[in-house]
Amino acid sequence: MKHRLHFFAFLTLVILFHTTTWGQEPISNEPLPKVHIIATGGTIAGTSTDIGYDAGKVSIETILQAVPELTHYAELDYEQFCNIGSQDMSESIWLPLAKRVNQVLESGKYDAVLITHGTDTMEETAFFLNLTIHSPKPVILVGAMRPSDAVDADGPANLLKAVQTIVKPDAVGKDVMCCLGGKVYEAGAAFKNDTHSLDPIAETSVDWYLPHNANTGFFVDNLKELPEVGIVYGYGSSSTVAFEALVNAGYKGIVFAGVGDGNLNQATLDLAAKAVKSGVMIVRSSRITYGGVYTEGGEVDDEKLGFIASGSLNPQKSRILLMLALTATRDIDVIRSYFRQGVFTQVVELPGVSNARQLGGYIIGDKKVRMDFTFAKRKPFQCLLLFRKAVPLFGIRMIRTSFGVTESRHRSHLNDIITLDSLF
Repeated sequence: MKHRLHFFAFLTLVILFHTTTWGQEPISNEPLPKVHIIATGGTIAGTSTDIGYDAGKVSIETILQAVPELTHYAELDYEQFCNIGSQDMSESIWLPLAKRVNQVLESGKYDAVLITHGTDTMEETAFFLNLTIHSPKPVILVGAMRPSDAVDADGPANLLKAVQTIVKPDAVGKDVMCCLGGKVYEAGAAFKNDTHSLDPIAETSVDWYLPHNANTGFFVDNLKELPEVGIVYGYGSSSTVAFEALVNAGYKGIVFAGVGDGNLNQATLDLAAKAVKSGVMIVRSSRITYGGVYTEGGEVDDEKLGFIASGSLNPQKSRILLMLALTATRDIDVIRSYFRQGVFTQVVELPGVSNARQLGGYIIGDKKVRMDFTFAKRKPFQCLLLFRKAVPLFGIRMIRTSFGVTESRHRSHLNDIITLDSLF
């Protein structure tokens, strides 16, 4: 009798093993989410060489064949957008890529977008897309630290993790995400902090969050190029040659990866102040990863000199935000609000607003509008705003409200009804 019981127990396990994918939930009869994959290359598409590997050599079709488990979670289709190492990623690719992602998500055919990408500039592409995609549907970038033909390639596991992430309901409305080392990070906080580790992404604290919908972010689908913005790195006894070169080349903005709290030596500071008067936008960021750069409590008087403090953004993300800001405005106060506000607007409802209309990054109207605000700690608040003037949907500049700055440099609670008479 005991032997018969053991046999039936064993038979049951065998049946379960063959009917359920190991380590996964049983496959549902519900229709699978539809995910569109856009391939751009990177190490995940690389092949080994005698000295290392070449990025961007393998097609997305070949990559996907190595991960048949993906079809348990989503219905997939794909396109080969480009096939490069991400060190060659540029605005000439970012702009059409953002346009393509918006087209895919607006088509109504897909529930999410996955982008294969190299790790070198993944955080930059993710941040750019985070500011230019106008859909709450999930978007994730996924890469690898080992080429596709490595015996222990990490790309397949990262692809699987990425698909598993974006098909979940709680992925809707999040920042554009990055997936590496089997972990998922949001674009605003993610940065690459290791040149060789299989888990090369870390996070910093961020001051703000941009909710995704049709009215938020920057509208770039019709742009062919972005204003030129460069980065100058600070160091002991640093020369002014790099800064002068960018000014003479006609750059519209310069980001300083300054020492300490975004500091510049005196020679560079003097040249920067002069450049501001000629129309160049100057952003102070820091070569230090954590802490951010703020006007309050620092050594540089940004208001007096006409500079912009980067807040929690590192130099490369500051450059992206400044480039995009310059497509919308030259008003330094508005651009400062993009960097420091810590709050972005999302229209939830427009009751009785018949004359409201969207104009670029602005909405014009004179009725009460309910808005959602999300702060540094991502606690949602609501307030009523009375529109009296054009208000940028990307970031509202608050004046004479209870919206203050605490000693920790994070924003405090907004608990008033605000009238916008004092804006602009």
